Amino acid sequence: MNVFQHLDELKDSDGVGNDAIGLADVFRSLGYKTHFITRIPRKGKPLQSTFHLVGNFHEKTNANDIHILHYGGAGYPYTLFQNLPGIKILRFHNITPAKFYKDTTTEDIFHAMEKFESLSYLELASLSIFCDSVWCDSQFNYETLSAYDFRNPYVIPICKSYQKFPKKETDSHNNHSLAFVGRYSPQKKWEDLITFFSFWEKEYPDAKCYCIGSIIGAFDGYFERLTDIVRKLQLENKVQFLMGKSDSEVLTIIQNSSAFVSMSEHEGFCLPILEAFGCGIPVFAFAAGAIPGTMKEGGKLFHSKNYSSLVQMIKNNLSEKHHRDQMIGSQYKVLDDYNDFPFSKVISGILQSGIK
Repeated sequence: MNVFQHLDELKDSDGVGNDAIGLADVFRSLGYKTHFITRIPRKGKPLQSTFHLVGNFHEKTNANDIHILHYGGAGYPYTLFQNLPGIKILRFHNITPAKFYKDTTTEDIFHAMEKFESLSYLELASLSIFCDSVWCDSQFNYETLSAYDFRNPYVIPICKSYQKFPKKETDSHNNHSLAFVGRYSPQKKWEDLITFFSFWEKEYPDAKCYCIGSIIGAFDGYFERLTDIVRKLQLENKVQFLMGKSDSEVLTIIQNSSAFVSMSEHEGFCLPILEAFGCGIPVFAFAAGAIPGTMKEGGKLFHSKNYSSLVQMIKNNLSEKHHRDQMIGSQYKVLDDYNDFPFSKVISGILQSGIK
């Protein structure tokens, strides 16, 4: 029995890559041989799976095979996925709305993203016709697909185990510095985090803002916009853009921060929030997209970006030991729930129930 996962590129450090690698582990535990079919050659740690390129695929397949297409928008040539025999499962990760690219990048990029969004939803309409099941990684993504007639829909979180580290005993380690992790892309609202930090550092002048991420070349102008904001706010020595960090280095930076703050306004899941839960520091996030569902009862959500009020709210939760310990405890509990999710049992049950 074979499972083929189709995706544009298998990366070790993003949510889709973590999910695909985790699913491969689950399917191997169920007795399947696992394969990845990608458009871009694999770069990363060795894995116990066979790799194929979509343009050079010659493996023998049959009707008992399972094919999973990881989908986050148009780009992967899914004709092979459609035409190969076997059960077809769409693993839906979300589509970023084009509106976030208006006035944050160039006009050409904004119009290109509008076309990308439209094409992606057209592809979803086509995929809904021939896919046997759709597995969404969040309730938010499940609801995004509610207008389409997908058969056998399920919500299964990102397939990953999360590390837990001891909490810091004080709220003031590393001078009340803040951190966030994500690509430097407009929907993450890095500009809002930087602006918020300009209020925060007035309260804590020695604090730093650790912006851990990667530049996306296609989003021309956005990163330059962020560095312009930093200069205008005279925060050059306090806001640090940290790129090229390993997973362990990222977790160390988060652990050595006082709080993790997300201003993002569109997430299909937001893996870094759960990684921050495990780092033993309080997590605060704007309530948008999948974030409330991902956080469950952990951390603190905020519903407006009134920076002065937000400074006071975070300050109160960090400085009052009872509130801080309660927050971290609730985050650990949520993380335990994710780590205890019975992926093998759930997936085996879905397959045994028959999804055609």
